[in-house]
Amino acid sequence: MLQAKNKNGRVITLASMKRDVIEKLRKEGEKYYCPVCEQPVIMKAGWKITAHFAHQTESNCPSREGGEGIYHEQGKLLLYHWLKKYKMDVTLEAYLPEIQQRPDILISLHNKKIAIEYQCARISAEEVRKRNAGYKTAGIFPIWILGANHFKRYSANTFRLDQFTHQFIHQHTPETPFVLYYFDPHTSDVAIVHDIFITKTFTAIGKIDITKIYELKFTDLFQLDYFSQKDLFNLWVKEKRQFRLRPAKKIYGNELTWRKWLYYKGFHPENLPSLIHLPIKTQHRMKTPIWNWQSKVILEIIQPVSVGEIFHIDSCKHNFRNQILDASLFPLISVTEHPIRQYLHLLEQLNYIRKVSSTTYKKIEQVKAYKNVEDAMQGDNLLLAQLIFQNSDKIRA
Repeated sequence: MLQAKNKNGRVITLASMKRDVIEKLRKEGEKYYCPVCEQPVIMKAGWKITAHFAHQTESNCPSREGGEGIYHEQGKLLLYHWLKKYKMDVTLEAYLPEIQQRPDILISLHNKKIAIEYQCARISAEEVRKRNAGYKTAGIFPIWILGANHFKRYSANTFRLDQFTHQFIHQHTPETPFVLYYFDPHTSDVAIVHDIFITKTFTAIGKIDITKIYELKFTDLFQLDYFSQKDLFNLWVKEKRQFRLRPAKKIYGNELTWRKWLYYKGFHPENLPSLIHLPIKTQHRMKTPIWNWQSKVILEIIQPVSVGEIFHIDSCKHNFRNQILDASLFPLISVTEHPIRQYLHLLEQLNYIRKVSSTTYKKIEQVKAYKNVEDAMQGDNLLLAQLIFQNSDKIRA
């Protein structure tokens, strides 16, 4: 912890003090106490670490840290000083007894409270949900900023998005894009990744903005933007091309099972209909890659139906009932639309199906397959142009 109380109740922040002042306090031998459990804590102020206080090893304080370390302490302190620079009402390591949680930073702003969690260590999904539920109970708005140790960038707009990082995607309102926040205390870089689309099991695309923290204001965390239609088109055309041309090497598990199923259906990734592998905003709720479940919607549910016939969305949902994560697992995201319904909505915008009622759709055009990969990629370009340039708002719905 960065703060402790002396016997008079005054809060001491070691990391904000000069080295000679810390040494003087150490020599005076004054005792310090945890602000939460009131138990004695010891001073840690070596030359290679951020000065802080620590519980005794046998302590069972409810707010005790778990495995964050020096990197976390440095980042938390820099974030705190950044907010103080703009005269904001912020508290470092404020303990909230009603929910027994201690956010790294607590902000009071316009009669609202915002908790900043700077998360560097991997913790369980259950712990993340527990903390978010606690903040919701207390009427506190949480913002999770990940340590840059979780940020792996592959290209200008491509980055790693694993199962751990998934749960920290924010969508502040239904009208704003998805966003992730990262901070590196060593370089003072803040990475804001917004308008996120999941492309593969552990990969996504997004608008990546990297700025020094001292060049940012707190409100800049909410100044988010979408890809332009042209940029989104070019990025997804590239994704489709890579999908069709990707060599079939080292395939195992679910991907191998899917390819065997595809072969049984008489298809390969090179000649699949362009309707498969379309950008879906709610892909975070699916356990399988985009091409896997979308190919099953097209080839098992829509293709067998004759033009003019009806099919039911309930049959789609039933087929994928074990592959969809509940929206409640992502409390930081405002949009709760079912991914299957969103996909059918895109197919409707492309004039392949028409919604007849809240639960039924009519097939109005035959699904087109391809004889070779060249025709397939040309078809991809035409369909994506129709989807993105005419209906880009529907992709983000």
